[in-house]
Amino acid sequence: MQPSHKNPRNAGSTPNATTAENRGKAGRPEIKPSTTPTGRALGFERGVVTVVALLAVLLGAAVLLVGTGWLGLFRAQRPLADPIVVQWLSDNSQLALVIAIVLGVLLFVLGLWWLIRALRPESRPDLRLERGGAELTVTAAALTEAVRADAEQVTGVNRAHVRMAGDERRPSLRLTLSLQEGTNVRQVWEDLDAKVLSRAREALGTDTLPTAIRLRLDRAPRQRVR
Repeated sequence: MQPSHKNPRNAGSTPNATTAENRGKAGRPEIKPSTTPTGRALGFERGVVTVVALLAVLLGAAVLLVGTGWLGLFRAQRPLADPIVVQWLSDNSQLALVIAIVLGVLLFVLGLWWLIRALRPESRPDLRLERGGAELTVTAAALTEAVRADAEQVTGVNRAHVRMAGDERRPSLRLTLSLQEGTNVRQVWEDLDAKVLSRAREALGTDTLPTAIRLRLDRAPRQRVR
C-alpha cells in the first residue's frame, strides 16, 4: 500500500489545511490537493543549489565556446590568465590581497550559516492559549502524546507517530498511522476526524488544525508450514 498524504474533513479551513469539501454539480465532495507540508521545507536549499548549478553550466558553456574558437581564433589562443588582469594584480598587490581576504571571509561566513541552517532541527512549537486574563502553554510533547494515545485507540490502528510542525502562529500536525491488514481505511478516516482531531481542536480552542496524515499498512506475520 503506497503512503498517502491527506487530511480528514474539517481538519482546517485555512490555506494550510489539506482537505476541503465543496459540493459539486453531481452532489459529490470535491477534495483539493494537500498543501500541509509532510516534511521539512527545502525550498531555499533547492533554490540556491539550482542557481549555482545554472551559473556553473553557463560558465562552462562560455568557456567551451571560447576554447573551440566559436567566438574568434584570437580569443581562443589567448592565455587563460588575461595579461591585463595579471598586470593589474601585480601593480596593486596589496589591494588585491585585501579583496581576496574579504571575499574569503564572506564565503566562509555564508557557508557556515548555510550549514547551520541545514543541520538545525525542525522546530516543534508549543501552543499558547489565552482564555480571559489567563495564559496557558501546551507543550508540543504533551499535545503529540495525547493525540498519539487517542489515535492508537482507533480500530485498525496498530501504531501512531505524531509530531508538531510549523511555528507558534501556524502550528500543524503530522500523523503516521500503521494500519492492520484488512482495515477499513474509510472508517479509520472518519474515526480519526471525529474522535481524535476534533478532541485536539476542542482542547486547543481552535476551529482549524492543519494536519498531514500518512497511512502505512502492516503486513501480517508469515506463518511457517510444518
